[in-house]
Amino acid sequence: MTGNDDDLPAEAAGADHLFAAMVKHADPALSKQYVQKGKQLDQERRRNYVGNVHNPEGYVFSDYDSHTKRLLEELHNSMLLIEADVISKLCNGLLTVWARVGSPLAPWRRIPASAWNTLRFHEPKKGTAIGPNIALFDLRMGVPVKIQILTPSPQAVNDDHITTGMPGRRPKGAEIIKAELTRRIAAKELEVSLAAQSRALADWYHEIYPMNDSPTPKVIENNLREDFKKARQP
Repeated sequence: MTGNDDDLPAEAAGADHLFAAMVKHADPALSKQYVQKGKQLDQERRRNYVGNVHNPEGYVFSDYDSHTKRLLEELHNSMLLIEADVISKLCNGLLTVWARVGSPLAPWRRIPASAWNTLRFHEPKKGTAIGPNIALFDLRMGVPVKIQILTPSPQAVNDDHITTGMPGRRPKGAEIIKAELTRRIAAKELEVSLAAQSRALADWYHEIYPMNDSPTPKVIENNLREDFKKARQP
C-alpha cells in the first residue's frame, strides 16, 4: 500500500514514476537499446502450451529455454547501464528524486544529490531504493520546477525518524556515519584532521537526514577517533 500523489511537492510537478523516468532521462542511446531489447523479447520469447479442454488456446511464456534466458539477460544488462547513467546524473544534481523515506505512507522528501553516493535502486518498477539502514518508496524523478520553497511542516516527521546511534541510543545513525567514513577512506577523501573530518560528516548527515537526530562533530570525533587514526597511518 502506498499513498497517493496529492501531497507531492509542487517542485516535483514534472517528475515521473522512477522506472519511466529512468528510460526517459537516461542517455538516449541506452534508452533506445533497452526499448529495442524489450521488443525483441516480446517477439522472440518462447511460449509453452498449457491448453486444455476448457482453454485450448492456452499458452504461457517460458523463461527457461536458452534463447529466452539470453534475451532476458541482455535486457537486464541494458537496464544496469541505464541505472548507472541515471545514478551519475543524480550524484551530479542533473536530476532529482522525491521519495517517501522509511515508509510507503511517509511524507514526500526531496533526496539530496550527495545521498546517491550510498543509495542504490532496489526494484525500479516498484519505485524503491535502499541504502545503509534506510529504504525509499514511491520514487519520483525529474528536474525540479522552480518555485518558492516553503519551510517543511513540523508534522512531516517521525515515519522515517532515525536516531544518531551514539552511546545510549540505537545504532542506526552511527552505522550510517561510519559507513560514509569507510567510503571516504576508500575514495581517499579524508580531511586533514579528525576535527575537520567530524565536521564534514556532521554536515553530510544533517543534509541527508534533516529530520533525524544529528550528532555533534565532537560526538562523531570521539566515536571515530580510532578509525580515522588507522586510516591516516602510512
